[in-house]
Amino acid sequence: MRDMVLDEQKAALLLLQFEDGAKRDTCAAISPKRLVGYIQLAPGETLGPAAGPAATPGPAAATGAASPPAAQPVGGLSDDEVNSALSGVGRDHWVWIEDQGLMAAQGAQTPSITLYLPEAILAMQNESAKKQFLKYEPTEEERQRALTVVAEGYVAKNVLGGCNSITRIILLSDPSGTIVKEAYLSEPLEATWRNVFGTSNYCQALRAKFSLEDVRQVRAAAKDGEFYIAVFASSVNTKMYKIKHKHQSKLGLK
Repeated sequence: MRDMVLDEQKAALLLLQFEDGAKRDTCAAISPKRLVGYIQLAPGETLGPAAGPAATPGPAAATGAASPPAAQPVGGLSDDEVNSALSGVGRDHWVWIEDQGLMAAQGAQTPSITLYLPEAILAMQNESAKKQFLKYEPTEEERQRALTVVAEGYVAKNVLGGCNSITRIILLSDPSGTIVKEAYLSEPLEATWRNVFGTSNYCQALRAKFSLEDVRQVRAAAKDGEFYIAVFASSVNTKMYKIKHKHQSKLGLK
């Protein structure tokens, strides 16, 4: 699971140019491990630098409806905080929450969310780089004071049953949505499911990032400080996860 998440964090949208001059992108970000399944280079060809990850449009752009503005993170981690994370401090500041619903358990993939604080991502990325004898240099975005949420939807045991592609993740102070916070960055993570006959389903997971200031505001307004994360497939709210004190403690939220 960790290796899959780390690989998807390196996913990027690719822009391809054909011999006739036409340019096409891959529509979704593709991770390094899945690249070989999509592209076959001609003899003598090489891949240039990948384009940056494509951010998905926010709900206002997709539906035309107004939505609360997402707060950008104010300042990144200090050099001391980054170095501490790279040494492994805070590596356990992540938590996986599974949908415990009866129907969800009947699928090939159970809906879930995984939450990370920046120090956990930095520690995991550095650990992965060391195993490959590489030097890891965190990007400015990776240094941001943000909560990263990766949401995966329901996938049926057979291809005909379909799957839920996640398109939006939001923070809520309560189930009625007294305070709603949108992600300041969202990136699709595509996965392909195939049966033995070769039939495929293309299901999208989603990675979203929220400033820790937005998280603080939602927690402050939530009853007993336990807030919610709602996950959408198009306009359908597929699941509302309660972020309990035990989850917040595991994350190291203060």
